[in-house]
Amino acid sequence: MTHQKATSPAWRDLVRVFVVVALFWMLAMQWELSEKMAHWLQHYERFQLDEMPLTLLILSIGLAWVAFQRTHETSKLLNVNRHLTQQLLTAQEDERRVLAQELHDEVGQACTALRIEAAYIAKTIHSDPKAALAAAQRMDQSSLRMHSLARNMLKRLRPPNLDSLGFEASLNELCHSWQQHCRIPCHTLIDTLPHPLPDAQGTALYRVTQEALTNIAKHAQATRVWVSLNAQSDAVTLSITDNGQGLHPQHNGAQGLGLVGMRERIASLNGHLHFEDAQPGLRIHVQIPRHEAPA
Repeated sequence: MTHQKATSPAWRDLVRVFVVVALFWMLAMQWELSEKMAHWLQHYERFQLDEMPLTLLILSIGLAWVAFQRTHETSKLLNVNRHLTQQLLTAQEDERRVLAQELHDEVGQACTALRIEAAYIAKTIHSDPKAALAAAQRMDQSSLRMHSLARNMLKRLRPPNLDSLGFEASLNELCHSWQQHCRIPCHTLIDTLPHPLPDAQGTALYRVTQEALTNIAKHAQATRVWVSLNAQSDAVTLSITDNGQGLHPQHNGAQGLGLVGMRERIASLNGHLHFEDAQPGLRIHVQIPRHEAPA
């Protein structure tokens, strides 16, 4: 039903075109337009204007062919975008499901344990102080686990360093932490921005760098990584380069939810993201137009 609704305007436009052509043909027969045009063009034979009608006909056929090709390509792009959107929505729902499961299992279990220990302390505080002290220590450990779980969830939802350290320092900290965790040297060259980036741009660049470093650790088999951030007057450019095995040809820079998410983040900011062969390795080049944050 949806497909029929989507294609019906095209059919209506085609019918309109045929109606207009039929009306023009009837008027042309009535007024003998071809004969009048041929008689008029004979006066300009030296300019070869009599060849214009056939030339315009060929031009019209060519433009119709180009329009058909573009319509076909647009349809393919729309189908690809629908598929990518569905993938992103599925990934988002999966992430929410994982967070909900962790909250239900870990937090719910920890809260139940705390209530049990609190009730036990209330009963044994006078009769068995040592047992009450042990229960209080167990409560302390449970609260620490809950705090750690909450911090991990908050990091997944929002990078905390962006608010406390600022964008440039957060990017440096991300690269340094990744280097320590993965044991892969990560060299950074990050310019100090003359003005703070808007929150959406800073978050997008941070997440793109995070996803790129994760992919390098998982798939690239690299031994060295370079991350650079350059601020121009009209754009901010981020470059992430590794000396690994590069992107597999069949992926072509577009497969995988991680890469799809990177593209979507940058496209939403009217930016550009493309992949370059670094020989060896891969370079991810990101450019976002500069919008100054309001004072």
